[in-house]
Amino acid sequence: MIRPLRAGDIIAFPYLNAIGRFTGDDSIGSFNWYVPPGGPLSIGRLPNQDETDAMIDSGEIVILETEFDSLAAYHAYRTYRDCDPRLVSPGGASSTGHLSLRAERGSRVRERVNGFLKHPDVAYQHDPVTTPFRIALTATYQDREVAMAVLGRPRGRHNADGRTVELYRFAAHPDRPVNTGSWLLSRCCAWSRLEGYDRLLTYAGVQNNNVGTMYQAAGFELLGTTIADRSDWHSREGRAGGGRYRKWRYRYVLASHSIEARRPAGRVSPDQARLTDKNTPAGPACASARTLAQGELVQTREERLARRETTLTPDARAFLDEYDCGEPDDTAPLVACFAYRTPEDSLVAVLCLRDHSGEQNTRDNTEAVTLSTASVQTDALAYPVNVLRGLIADACEWARLHGYATVENCLTGNVATAAVEGIAGLEIDYDHLRDPSVEPSARASSSSSSPSVSSA
Repeated sequence: MIRPLRAGDIIAFPYLNAIGRFTGDDSIGSFNWYVPPGGPLSIGRLPNQDETDAMIDSGEIVILETEFDSLAAYHAYRTYRDCDPRLVSPGGASSTGHLSLRAERGSRVRERVNGFLKHPDVAYQHDPVTTPFRIALTATYQDREVAMAVLGRPRGRHNADGRTVELYRFAAHPDRPVNTGSWLLSRCCAWSRLEGYDRLLTYAGVQNNNVGTMYQAAGFELLGTTIADRSDWHSREGRAGGGRYRKWRYRYVLASHSIEARRPAGRVSPDQARLTDKNTPAGPACASARTLAQGELVQTREERLARRETTLTPDARAFLDEYDCGEPDDTAPLVACFAYRTPEDSLVAVLCLRDHSGEQNTRDNTEAVTLSTASVQTDALAYPVNVLRGLIADACEWARLHGYATVENCLTGNVATAAVEGIAGLEIDYDHLRDPSVEPSARASSSSSSPSVSSA
């Protein structure tokens, strides 16, 4: 015999067009069968287990896959690219207080995301994710997925201006706590704000006539509705749905200011470059010294995303060269750069986060991120320590939302040291600062929802 049947085995009749699943039960109903209407076996008798074992040995029946919970799960696996429901086990919780947040990004996430979206219990009615995305935020309960949100760069070229991010997919398990949608949406908004975006776009009603009640409750603005016709769409195999449907378009405003783009959009066309290239001077931010309060500043992101690496904007590089608070650190890959700008678009503070893990693909690293370099224009700020402290606190929150387990601190200089002392849980190894030959303190791991913060 080729091998004994195991529970969850999917078997097929190559010549009779029927698919079955072995349940592992010795009773009469040990197989679940699907036969297309009008198929050869629809009016005949299906084999029992003993006959099936013999037909597997003879080649009349073929074992296709194993460990599927249902024929619907196997159908999702075969229909949608990168979708494998065996990888996820969605479930619920009694309240949102029992939920935890998991952030996933990098090259190995799409299969898990699509496995959740197309899981038979979730039954998400739109297409699976096929394009690259920035991050997938998942509400979990005891390591089981409850709800998932996928965010990325807007597909519409007119929205890819460096200020807008799009919520691609949002799905939840039917057995979810009340207000799970609002719980996860609030974290999507926090992530988008810390990424430097000003607007969050999303759509409702695609394939299921959902009017977006969840978005309305979360404070999103309804921009309008459109009618789409997908009856003639045949661009790829497995595309869901078809026909005509109504789509509701929503927007959430994260920040409002006069700066045209506070986050570089990464790879953009020449026509879009004017929206993201600031080219502002790194000179004095105001005419008289020490007049700017922190509430007047606009937080920005000063790194550019590229295919092989992340680089600083020209403004940030010039500012770090002139106002560096400590030893420059540009050996490790850049992960993020937080900054404050004046309403006139001049830099006054910059904080760089770098990856010292040695991972080949830094996007796959979730162990630790390092506060590596900070610069502050002290003459222009009323409270420079508080300004830098605000950047450090936001960087730690950003690291938590990105799934990092640890935030390490390598900042030096008087202003940076004073700023770090005001952050709860973030400490400085003073012996290491006085004597660089002292080994950095070990990374601290954390099992809580927030990353632990250590000093290096």
